[in-house]
Amino acid sequence: MWGRIVPLVVCAVAALLVSAPGLFGLQRQLVFAQLIAFRGLLAVGFIALAVVGALLFWMLRGRARTARPVVAGLAVIALLAAGGNAAVQAGRGLGSDAPPEPAAASTDPATSIRVLSWNTYDTVTAVEVARVALAQNSSVITLPETSRETAEAVGRAMDAAGRPMQVFTAERDDPDETPPTSLLVSESLGPYEVTGEFGDTGVLPSVVARPADGSGPVIVAAHPMPPLPSIMSSWRSDLDWVRSLCDEPELILGGDLNATPDHLGALGGCSDALAEAGSAGAGTWPTSLPPVLAAPIDHVLTTGDWRADAAEVFVTEDSAGSDHRPIVATLSIRAR
Repeated sequence: MWGRIVPLVVCAVAALLVSAPGLFGLQRQLVFAQLIAFRGLLAVGFIALAVVGALLFWMLRGRARTARPVVAGLAVIALLAAGGNAAVQAGRGLGSDAPPEPAAASTDPATSIRVLSWNTYDTVTAVEVARVALAQNSSVITLPETSRETAEAVGRAMDAAGRPMQVFTAERDDPDETPPTSLLVSESLGPYEVTGEFGDTGVLPSVVARPADGSGPVIVAAHPMPPLPSIMSSWRSDLDWVRSLCDEPELILGGDLNATPDHLGALGGCSDALAEAGSAGAGTWPTSLPPVLAAPIDHVLTTGDWRADAAEVFVTEDSAGSDHRPIVATLSIRAR
């Protein structure tokens, strides 16, 4: 009897740890962090295990009577784990596959802001970035892995279209080795200046800009390290820095956070625009995988009275050159 129960218990615990590491505080630990980033692939993997179990159960008919119940139990566990992962992802929302429509211009930039966030891998052309930004009437553009030259070219294209932008780029060491991060802020939001008072990510640079006159939100283009096995501590430190910004009373943050909702956990004073819009399950990286299987690691976060009226992951730009999908969020100030 124990020979049947023990394997089932071990497999059930393993499936639970992999599918819900946050219950045990393991969501930022090696292996668990990497696996939970791809809930869609986890669900597919568990379905494959369930199918294999069902085939083995059928092949063992009429013999190996003690093994068949164990195989059946393992197939059920795998099926339940697949359903659990799929349910979590579906609950977070997968957005829409419909092409985004051009957005109407904001009537009051003090109370309504459209944010475009796109890790361009510095391979998306400035023309393409400006095209998307103009079509979506973006007044804030956060561009991880985007050089100063590309960002300034985007700014010139926006200016030529009657949408002048302030351009900021953070560089650290050799730009070829450590990708810069750029931020564009519409002049309609008033003058902004880069500040170091809020800290920074550890290795990859982020940009923090505040309104020069003190009126308006702090705006951040963030780029934490990825959770590679050799730099897990740096990744965790960067995510802690992002979470610390949630204490700011008025903040808008966009970027490639290299973290899914599972990794970020409770955000305190921050709201996730994609989560508010029912699109937090749509994967943004890599573009080689469909959104249902990709990792949702790009985000727009807000604090204070700023909330998302809409937000979506754009699947229309998968051929633009980056391995990330852009996201666009429409933010507005909610009345208290």
